[in-house]
Amino acid sequence: MTNTAGTPHQASAAAAPPEREGFRQAMSWVHTWAGLVLGWLLFAIFVTGTLSFFKSEFNLWMRPEMHGLPAASADVAERAQAALHRHAPGVTQWIMRLPDDRMPAATVLWRDNGTGRFQTLLMNPVTGEKIEARETAGGEFFYRFHFELRTAHQGRWTIQGRWVVGVATVLMFIALLTGVVTHRRIFKDFFTFRPGKGGQRAWLDAHNVSGVLVLPFYLVITFSGLMIFHALYMPAGIAAAYPTPKGTDSQAYFAEMQGDAPGARSARRGRGTAAAEPLPILDLGAMVASAHRTWGDARIGNISVRRDDSGTVVEITRHDGDRLQYGPARMRFDGDTARQLALIDPHTPAIQTYGVLYGLHLARFAGPGMRWVLFGFGVMGSLMIASGLVLWSVKRRAQAQRKAPDAPLPFGERLVASLNVGLMGGLPLAVAAILAANRLLPVPAPARPDAELAWFFGAWGLGLAVGILRPDRRGWALLLGAAGALFLALPVVNALTTSTHLGATLPAGDWVWAGMDLSFLAAGAVFALLAWRLLRRRPAAAAKASRAALASTGTSGTTPVQGA
Repeated sequence: MTNTAGTPHQASAAAAPPEREGFRQAMSWVHTWAGLVLGWLLFAIFVTGTLSFFKSEFNLWMRPEMHGLPAASADVAERAQAALHRHAPGVTQWIMRLPDDRMPAATVLWRDNGTGRFQTLLMNPVTGEKIEARETAGGEFFYRFHFELRTAHQGRWTIQGRWVVGVATVLMFIALLTGVVTHRRIFKDFFTFRPGKGGQRAWLDAHNVSGVLVLPFYLVITFSGLMIFHALYMPAGIAAAYPTPKGTDSQAYFAEMQGDAPGARSARRGRGTAAAEPLPILDLGAMVASAHRTWGDARIGNISVRRDDSGTVVEITRHDGDRLQYGPARMRFDGDTARQLALIDPHTPAIQTYGVLYGLHLARFAGPGMRWVLFGFGVMGSLMIASGLVLWSVKRRAQAQRKAPDAPLPFGERLVASLNVGLMGGLPLAVAAILAANRLLPVPAPARPDAELAWFFGAWGLGLAVGILRPDRRGWALLLGAAGALFLALPVVNALTTSTHLGATLPAGDWVWAGMDLSFLAAGAVFALLAWRLLRRRPAAAAKASRAALASTGTSGTTPVQGA
């Protein structure tokens, strides 16, 4: 009989591997619960963030009245300024976004002394006249929900929403780092995917492959998302570097980040709270020409005009898609004389690092091809989160059935399964619902953007109800099939309600418009195929389980019941 105790040296050597294994198991525990606690929220954040790579295209598709706009004329800024003053003679501040390849209209945000909030004006790029486009939440909703969980057109609880998203992002960052530790065979798992295995093995392979395939993207997008709101999440560094007798001079910090003088933002805010004189018509052409001489062929992005302590100030900003670093260069002019006051483009290491991280997250530098690549990365990230949540549910379900095959699922396992089906399966249906609402709601309907959001959250709530009632394969099939049918119907609804259908956009080569309808058809086909496969595999899985049960009873020496 072998002595199991051994020498003290042997005992300590034998104890070492469990200690290393214990660390990995601890990381596995952290990985599991960091992903599970807010996993469904992370899934929604990742999905809406992925859709935000095409925010401008969604904004355009959801305003079909802008279809067919002519190319912008060289004097589009002057024409839009003149039209703005005809529309709002008392305007005291305005910001103009010039047309580009993703938004053909000139977009003007403006306010006067009687208006607390900025109002939006869409203008024809040639005539400068107002475009009577429908009110809509647009792609801006996906963008805002992604980082502040917006639930209304005029955002409420935005700071609280950003905090919740920040906590979820930290948990995802922890899950990513602990996942690298947990999966020791991370590179081997990259080449291992066995969907035919079914059950827990297939979900684990799917989770590993989707997690490893674009792991650098996940790390960068998560870390940069935290850094964007560093002032909110980590104010201690700012408080230490910018102290005042009354607290923290955060205005000086943000002014330095933007290349302004320390008191510029405070002076601007003070001016904005008092009644200001209406702005005059300015010689924008001379200032735009000066910016082109400085920046060469670079595009002009924004023009803003405001009152300051020194008078009327005009700022011309380079297009934010011309470089990776976010926070494009600006030129400041005296609006009364068109004299250049400053060229603002800070290049300190800290500002450049922050700007590059910001730019990587927003990806406004990306062309159409790169946006599709990033969209694919976002889809992989959504699948990674979804497969991890489903894997937890499948694993616990299998363990429960091995212990008591006929017993109902424990409350915790059933709750996770219900949330998986309802929140993750219901989200594609909610996205399709808000797009359908954009076409089906009456154009003059009051509070139309909020009505679109009611369709979104109503469809998502319906998905949650289905998940509670059917937390199984049929629940998944029902929701994914409904989402597929609605996505497939979107181009048809679009053709019945507008003139921007595929029959008009494809022959004209309007690929921004046609691409949206084609993408809806592709998404609908994918979701319909998934639903069909879920329903098709159910009988096969049941037959396989039945055969296994019969084989088990046969080998144990018992006789199966007739007709069972």
